[in-house]
Amino acid sequence: MPSEKFQSHLVAAEPGAQWALRFSDQRQFLLSLAEDAARSEFGRFLLCARGLNWRTTDLLFDPAYQAMLRRQERDHSLGLFDRLAFFSCPLFLATQERFHIFQQCTQPLVMDGTVLASLPCGRMWDLLSLDYAHIRQEVRLVGLDKDQEALQSAQALAAEVQAQKPLHGTVEFRASDGLRPGLTEAGIRQEFDLVTSNGLNIYLNDDQCVTFYRHVHEALKPGGAFITSHIVPAEEYRWDQINRDHWRLQTVMLTVLIGALWEPRVKPAQLVREQLEKAGFREVRILPDLQGIFPTFVAKKPR
Repeated sequence: MPSEKFQSHLVAAEPGAQWALRFSDQRQFLLSLAEDAARSEFGRFLLCARGLNWRTTDLLFDPAYQAMLRRQERDHSLGLFDRLAFFSCPLFLATQERFHIFQQCTQPLVMDGTVLASLPCGRMWDLLSLDYAHIRQEVRLVGLDKDQEALQSAQALAAEVQAQKPLHGTVEFRASDGLRPGLTEAGIRQEFDLVTSNGLNIYLNDDQCVTFYRHVHEALKPGGAFITSHIVPAEEYRWDQINRDHWRLQTVMLTVLIGALWEPRVKPAQLVREQLEKAGFREVRILPDLQGIFPTFVAKKPR
């Protein structure tokens, strides 16, 4: 838990910040953090579910939500939990960077006539936020998720995006379970040129991960690509890029207060590579974020 000296250092490092830690009593700090988490949409879900769903993960990337947090920061009304989660917590900063790495890997694969899928899609912000202006031959975007509320929200976002900047192509949604053979009741086989996936495998055990990867492999066309990510153990982090004070605060937030469900499921990057290869993928590239916490994996299905 943060020491008094450590807390004083944080106050000095963040002049005027309303969220700065001023509690010398460790129990008082934890209680205060829990109370503040209960006032936060992001924090309430974490406290109840001990993990993130499509909506709370989306908050990390949602431009409108980020703008709201920045306004609260400027007028000193931003709560401690949200301030730490969105602007200090190394894991969530890596998650935000991971989203942009996905975008950089996915955008070059957007070509005429391609079929792109997201599983689990959530609001499908990963595909809907790409640039399709250069497309001449229709593309297909397919959102796959077993959460009906997520699919409905994705449909709403797709309609909103289409109204603002029409997509030259079609958008469709299907109920899907990554651990089910064929992914859907009708079954999917060699349909997609690309599948992106974030937020499922970090909750799966080793056998489930291989099963999931095999199902994705079957759903891809020969030569298709799979882009996913995984949290790796601390010994693989780039510690010279990580704020140690914020890391200690993250431990209090996610381990002590939340008891995050993904923590027992972290996997070395090499193990993730081996599981992808066991499922049939080849040419696996590992693209780390700046802190080395949440690397992206780009794998190809052989032709």
